[in-house]
Amino acid sequence: LAPVLSSDIRVMILGSFPGRESLAARQYYAHPRNQFWRLLSAVLGEDLTALPYEERLSRLLHHGIGLWDVITMCDRIGSLDARIRNAVPNDFGQLKSACPRLETVCFNGKVAGAYAPRLEAAGYRTIQLPSSSPAYASRTFEAKLSSWQAALGDIARKSAPKTVFVVSNADPLIPVLAEIAPQLPDNVVLSVPPLDVVDLVSDKMRFAELCARNGLETPRTEVAHLAGTDPIPPTQIDFPVVVKPARSPEYNKFIAQGFQKVYFVESQPELDEVFSSLRAAGCATDMLVQELIGGDDTYADSVTLYIDSQGKTTLFASAHVLLGDHAPTMLGNPVAMVTQQVPELWERTSHMLAEVGYHGFANFDVKRDPKNPGRYVFFEINPRIGRNSYYVCAGGVNPMRVTVADLVDHVSLEPQVAGEKVLYTLVPLGLLRKYVLDADLAAEVESLVRAGKVFDPQRYGRDRGIRRMIDVCLTECNQNRKFARYYPKPTDTSF
Repeated sequence: LAPVLSSDIRVMILGSFPGRESLAARQYYAHPRNQFWRLLSAVLGEDLTALPYEERLSRLLHHGIGLWDVITMCDRIGSLDARIRNAVPNDFGQLKSACPRLETVCFNGKVAGAYAPRLEAAGYRTIQLPSSSPAYASRTFEAKLSSWQAALGDIARKSAPKTVFVVSNADPLIPVLAEIAPQLPDNVVLSVPPLDVVDLVSDKMRFAELCARNGLETPRTEVAHLAGTDPIPPTQIDFPVVVKPARSPEYNKFIAQGFQKVYFVESQPELDEVFSSLRAAGCATDMLVQELIGGDDTYADSVTLYIDSQGKTTLFASAHVLLGDHAPTMLGNPVAMVTQQVPELWERTSHMLAEVGYHGFANFDVKRDPKNPGRYVFFEINPRIGRNSYYVCAGGVNPMRVTVADLVDHVSLEPQVAGEKVLYTLVPLGLLRKYVLDADLAAEVESLVRAGKVFDPQRYGRDRGIRRMIDVCLTECNQNRKFARYYPKPTDTSF
């Protein structure tokens, strides 16, 4: 396979030689059980597994990471590295000119690592990582991830006295980072809440109890226990209902297997089938059955806060959602929003987080009940910053400056409000207009378009290389196909 390179990469990951699935697909690590893309998702803090292959490569290059193999040709029966014979190495000499900023080379597995002396002789720092191959099953995913954590610590120690600042927007990685935080070198700082707080807010039932104590409403909810074989009693909530995991981190691996992030269920037999299929796949996590809060996507809101290490809220932001993603694995993620100010919600959510000793970024998913004007229903809190948090930056406050001031400069800022009215969108305007039916809201969108207040992070000026813009155009075309398939027109339930 051709190397994935750019002049800006600082890290290169070298495998041995592509397996049969990768050669057939012409894609790095194409075997469905190879853990490479899961490991990279955890390390980088974003879910690469949900992206098309070309977008994965684009994101790696964005993070300064290249991909290649140590072997350009060989004799091999099957895909096992142990059967490689007559190997011919790649020409690593081209890296000096093609990748002038390259400093560190990581080897995915021992066969690739055998070439470390050649790269060290060329002046590169090398790191040996456990193989991501499904053939290397003697170590669990968690154990492999621990080795990647050790590699992160190694990079941090070699970067001293620099400060290594770690931010993640991947749900499965947040509890991992919170757990390993005490063991990391002193020059590593992490923007994550304490582990006990992460556990509290990640459990949707405990989150509901916390909301109730602070006067915030959550949907009527029942818990279905999938562990064991006991029959699950019929729900007492009127159909249609919404079904989702009680704890997202434990459920993410089932999304990777093709199960939905959220289910819209219209009958008891359909609900029974959802639970039966999850049990058959080995899912033993609790699932929530919730009342449906109606209204299309425009009834949703996003609230983003940053609570510093002193317990002071130093960032307030909110946005009115116009359209959410409807692909099964991305359901509910906003793709278009208009910024707004909601001081009452900011005050109440800040008070709630202070009560439990929270610090770090917090993002709330909220929906307004069309049947009860003025009723705000809180669904969950994400203990992290997310992709869509760029709306905060577009609204006038760079969230990274806020957290760096706190954790690196040890300065408690005065509260920053993202008060600039802007339209944030990841989808083409023509597509967005089809889904904004409210006349006043549509007029507001057009006013922002005319004023030039449209912000799309995919079209960031400093990223406007030819390859990048081709990827963006392909992604936007895919948005049209995706919505035509999964949500061809707005509905009064958002499903």
